[in-house]
Amino acid sequence: MTKTRFSHAQCEHPSTKAARAKCRKEMRGEAVAASAPKPVAVTPTKKKDPRKVAAPVVAVETPAEGVASDDTPETAPAAEPTEITPDTWRDHKDKAASVYINGVAEPFAAQCITGWSIKFLQFTDSEGKRQRIPASTVERVLTV
Repeated sequence: MTKTRFSHAQCEHPSTKAARAKCRKEMRGEAVAASAPKPVAVTPTKKKDPRKVAAPVVAVETPAEGVASDDTPETAPAAEPTEITPDTWRDHKDKAASVYINGVAEPFAAQCITGWSIKFLQFTDSEGKRQRIPASTVERVLTV
């Protein structure tokens, strides 16, 4: 009865305003009770006492003193500079880069590239200033 029209023609109550209101209230209560979700019995779970949980024991082998170990920690090789193109600049947006310009000997040091369109390359330089140069003058852009 919550959303449909209802006629009191089949009801047996008197046709007074108060009787019809009481009937509507009862019908709404029945509709809400019928559409309410059924309660599900929940069994409480037992919580584990954090003081009783033991940390796993891990055995670590250490080389004896005076014995040379052949397992020397290797440092990761330096990452190769990656060329950035107008199609891939978004993948390298927050990385430092070197911007090589046609006719300029030294590359610009960019903190991050902020945009690259058909007309312009936009980047933030090492001083924090935004630079905008014509894209036709860009020779190449490499990550640092």
